[in-house]
Amino acid sequence: GRNLLGLGLAVLMLFGAFWLERKVPARMQLMLSRITLVISMLWIAAAGFWWITAADRQPVADQAYVYGGASLFIEGNYVFLEPKGYCGMCPHQLSLIFWVELLFRLVGTYNYFACQVICVLISVGIVFLGYRLVSKITGHLLLTAAYNVLMMACLPMIFYTGWVYGDVPGVFFILMAANFLLDYEKKGQLRYLVGIVLSMSLAIMVRENCRISLIALCLVGGIYVLQKKDKRLAVTLAVAFVCPILINAAVYKMYEVRSGYEHIDGLSPYSYIAMGLREEDGKCGWYSEYSKRVYWDAGCDTKLAGDVSKTHIKERLREFINNPGYGYNFFKRKILSQWNEPLYQSLYFSNEYFYGKEPDADSAVVKLSTDYFVDILAVCDRLQFIMYAGMICYFLFAVKRDSNILQHFLAVGIIGGFFFSILWEAMARYTLPYYLMMYPLAIVGYWNLFRAVTLLINRFSKNKSENNIIEFRRVA
Repeated sequence: GRNLLGLGLAVLMLFGAFWLERKVPARMQLMLSRITLVISMLWIAAAGFWWITAADRQPVADQAYVYGGASLFIEGNYVFLEPKGYCGMCPHQLSLIFWVELLFRLVGTYNYFACQVICVLISVGIVFLGYRLVSKITGHLLLTAAYNVLMMACLPMIFYTGWVYGDVPGVFFILMAANFLLDYEKKGQLRYLVGIVLSMSLAIMVRENCRISLIALCLVGGIYVLQKKDKRLAVTLAVAFVCPILINAAVYKMYEVRSGYEHIDGLSPYSYIAMGLREEDGKCGWYSEYSKRVYWDAGCDTKLAGDVSKTHIKERLREFINNPGYGYNFFKRKILSQWNEPLYQSLYFSNEYFYGKEPDADSAVVKLSTDYFVDILAVCDRLQFIMYAGMICYFLFAVKRDSNILQHFLAVGIIGGFFFSILWEAMARYTLPYYLMMYPLAIVGYWNLFRAVTLLINRFSKNKSENNIIEFRRVA
C-alpha cells in the first residue's frame, strides 16, 4: 500500500513536470533543470563526504585485498600473486589494483580515504551523466529536474561511497559510454567513437562484470550497423570488444615481469556457477567459500577445479529437473534475495569492521544501521518500487519497432545482468549497478507512458468531436 502511495506521488510529480512543459517558458525550464541538477550533485557530494568521515572505516573483504595489494606491490611485496594468494585466485582484479596503485603512487600507500573521496566524486558524476541521458532522450527539461530530485533519494549510492570497489566506478563509465553512443548517433563525430572504446575499457578494468554491458553494446550497436550500414561503428564495436582483452593481458604481463610470478588463471568460472546453484544455510546461490575450497582441493589447478565444478553443476541441474517445484522455489528465492533488497547490502557492508575497530554505539554509522534502519529501508523500498515500475513502463512504451535502438543499450545490459544473476554467485550488491542504470531509463519510461496516455486522450476527444459533428448534421 505504501509503495503504491509512493508511486502515485512520484507519477503525479513526473506528470506535473510533463504537463508544465507546455506552460512554463523555455528559459524558466532551463533554469529549473540546472538548479535542481546543481542541488542534487551538491547533496550527493555533501552526503557522501559526510558518510566517509562519519563511518571512518578500514576496508575488509575484496576491497581490503585490492587496497592492500596495491600498497604491497608498491613496496615490492608480491605475495598476493602466489597461487593461493588473492590475485593468484582472482587475477581479474589486477586491472583494478593497477589503478589503485597509480593513485597510491601519488597520495601514498594505504591511503584508503583518498579512494573514498574519488568514489564520492564518481557518484556525483553518475548524477550528471544520468541527467544528460534523460535530456538527450526526452528533450524535456522539467523531466530532468524530476530525475535530479529522485537521485537525491538514492541512499544506497551514498552509502557505497565508503565501499571502495569497482561497482560504482563501473556504472560511471558505462553511463559515459551510453552518452557517447547517443552523441555519435546525433553528430557522427569520430571523438565519440573513441570515447565509447575508452569508457567501456575502463569499465571492464574496474569491474569485470561490465562485460555484460559490453555485450549489450555490441548487440544494439550491431543492429544499428545493419540498419544504417555504419562501418565506423562496426569497427568501433570490434575494437571495444578486443581492447579490454589486450589491456588486461598487458596488465597481467606487467605484474608478471615485475614480480617474477607467472600469470595463472585462478578460480574457475564454472565454480562461480556451481556456487550460484548451491543452497547453503538456507541461502540460494549466495557467496560461500565453495569456489576457494574446490580450487584448493584441486591443488590450485584451474582446469581440475573446473571439471569438479562442472560435475556439481550437472548434479544440481538434475535435481531441479527431477524436482521442478524445488527448482522453481530455489530460483525464486535467489532472484528475490538479490533484486528485492532496497539497500543492496549498503549498510551491511558499511558495518563490516575489524575486531577492535568497531565504532562507538552512538556513532552515525551505528545509529543509521540500528535506530533509523527501518526508516531508511522504507525510503529505499518506496524508491525501488518507483524505479521498477518505471522500467516496466520503459519496456512497454519506449521499446518500439521505430525507436532508436542505441537508446536501449542500458536496458539490454540490465536484462543481461538479470539473467546473469540467476546463474552466477549471488549477492544483492551485484545488482546495485543495474539499479543505478535504471534511474534515467525509468524517467524515460514514465515519459513514454504519459505520451501514450496523452495520445489516447486526444484520439478519444477527436473521435467524440467528429461523432458530435456527424450527429449535428444528421439532426439538421
